[in-house]
Amino acid sequence: MDKRVYYIALGDSLTTGVGASTHDHSFTANFFQVIKQTKECQYMNFGKSGLSSGELLQFLIDSKTPDLLKRATHITITTGGNDFIRAYQKNVKPSEYVSTVQTLKQNLRHILRNLTETNLNTQIFLMGLYNPGPLDHKLFKLANKLIQRINHFYEKTSKQFSVHFINPMDTFLNKPNLLADEVHPNDLGYMVLTDLFLNKQRIASLPLK
Repeated sequence: MDKRVYYIALGDSLTTGVGASTHDHSFTANFFQVIKQTKECQYMNFGKSGLSSGELLQFLIDSKTPDLLKRATHITITTGGNDFIRAYQKNVKPSEYVSTVQTLKQNLRHILRNLTETNLNTQIFLMGLYNPGPLDHKLFKLANKLIQRINHFYEKTSKQFSVHFINPMDTFLNKPNLLADEVHPNDLGYMVLTDLFLNKQRIASLPLK
């Protein structure tokens, strides 16, 4: 039985490990260290800081990408946070975030469809969003409402595509000790993320009854 792991990490700054003291402390590097079983195992990180869901979708459509993805035994995805950060930076009205949500939903469906059509036997893990903001931030309640709605959609859509969903919302809510800055986890935060992924991976690897 081939026990080689070929792990591909896709997504934004959470995938690249922004906020960690070194890349070795990122959740992707930690995740790989646990799941790899032989020296022949491989890990490729295609994360890019600032990447939006639309840009991730475009990356997957690129003609060179599918061949690499077909080899993957494990894929992790972090996406969606920058869609909201960009909207916030443009000072859009609260009502205009509805458009951001709809675009993100559409992109996510295409992303998961693209990956599952080319990776029938791959374990794919999608992480939802969390609210890193302080409780007294003027948009905290709005952000919570939007993120809960998005995470519900992520979970529902993940089930439709047989993708494993990780929800970090409760884990990071009002936990400044897990953050390196206003958005990104520190080493401890990434270790917590790693545990969330590993717990889901262990469940995904259990034999079907």
